[in-house]
Amino acid sequence: MTKRVVLGALMSALMVMSTGCADECTDVLDCRTEKGTPAEGKEWTCASNKCVLRDIAPPTVRDAGTETDAGTQTDAGTQTDAGTQTDAGTQTDAGTMTVDKGGACTTSVNCMAGLRCEGAAAARTCQPLHIAVTAALTAGGPLEAVAVRAEANATEFALSESTGTSRFPRWNQDGTAVALVEEETDGGVTLITRTIPPTAGQKTELTTATAASTEDFRHLEWAPASRVVWVKRTTAGGNSGIYAIPGAGGTIEELSANGGFPTWRDEQNFAYSAAGQGLLTRTLGSAPQAVGGATTGEQPKYNRVNQFLLYLVSAGSETFVGNEVQPLYELFTIAASGTPPTPNDIARQSPPTSATGGEVKSFITAHTWAPDGTFVTYVRAFYYDPTLADAPAIICGNAGAQCGAQAGPNVYLQRTNPTTGVAEGEPILVAANATLPSVSPDGRFIAYIQGQRLYMKSLNPTDWSLGTAVPLTPTTLRVQTGLGDDHRPRWQPR
Repeated sequence: MTKRVVLGALMSALMVMSTGCADECTDVLDCRTEKGTPAEGKEWTCASNKCVLRDIAPPTVRDAGTETDAGTQTDAGTQTDAGTQTDAGTQTDAGTMTVDKGGACTTSVNCMAGLRCEGAAAARTCQPLHIAVTAALTAGGPLEAVAVRAEANATEFALSESTGTSRFPRWNQDGTAVALVEEETDGGVTLITRTIPPTAGQKTELTTATAASTEDFRHLEWAPASRVVWVKRTTAGGNSGIYAIPGAGGTIEELSANGGFPTWRDEQNFAYSAAGQGLLTRTLGSAPQAVGGATTGEQPKYNRVNQFLLYLVSAGSETFVGNEVQPLYELFTIAASGTPPTPNDIARQSPPTSATGGEVKSFITAHTWAPDGTFVTYVRAFYYDPTLADAPAIICGNAGAQCGAQAGPNVYLQRTNPTTGVAEGEPILVAANATLPSVSPDGRFIAYIQGQRLYMKSLNPTDWSLGTAVPLTPTTLRVQTGLGDDHRPRWQPR
């Protein structure tokens, strides 16, 4: 692979890491969404973070009472990342958003939804926001961090000049830079930042994986804080311990010796979850505080306007093909503080529906906030549960006629009261057979991944109607989903 000009043609980069960290998946959904529907009688499963094609065994005898309790789980690849949440405190009043694409502006307040003011001081214009993702140029090929404009027929551009892989792009608070992980062909893993638009040869190296005592920078976040935060990955493959470094460079700081899924509220405050402790919040320089009422919660997402947390709770587990145990998550909101805070139901497991030889059931994953707290998005994953036992469950989309007309994972929107965090109205289907939704900083667009392509739909906040799906990437660019929220699309802040 040769060096390239950053704004030139997209070159790919290997995801398989010579350090030994070669994750392809983190849960039962990842391989199906990443690699597509397998041949009849086969099923993808995630074994030791690798996608493995297995036979769907004929049903034998099963005792559901022997199922394990997913409440003991410590890391689920279905985690979401609040790094896609932008600071709603910077949101503009829709009444001032009047300048269309290409029009002159002084700040993004002037620009219509989905646009930001950019360019030289004397000639600033409103242009579509960028969305950053990790993608492959060819099926199963090497991966690279790229950005694409949030408009039809946009041209992607590379965010790295590395001759090796790059991944996990994360924006800073004002959308003028990204942090990402680079890996050179010699296997060295580095956390860097680059300005946007990229300038050839410009980058700031923050730290290396060796210096940070980690194999990779998982659950990486930046905005809205000035620190870049990540979760340490051990040689045994586990993720635990939260660390940060200033986005301008500096000294690594340990924020927590355990836990994961960090989500910033602002410059000084963040939330996370830890096994056996549930949800915790912390102000830098102070001790962590447990969130009462959420001692079994995990994977929190901070809303930066109303300070509610959106989080998952396991309500049991199911064994899928390959003996993979998947927690059956449900979704809640809760105030980050209060006496005592009370959880609000957002999305529970749906009642099972009858199917030939079993039932169709579901669980929740891939949750995230709208920046102003007026709605959340999530994925409801449907699966076929055979009546006969010890026969593994199968994600719909692979189960064929057994799931009937039920689609695979679907993206939903659920309205929420921004003051109380309570769900309002019925859930709205955003897209079928899709995953990893992400809401624009102005709350007017929802991006998601379907068939390894990045799409977006507009949202009318007056009547909650959705626009037509707009493809943002070509079929030749395969947007990744295999590492759950590490691969969630990230909107550029306005």
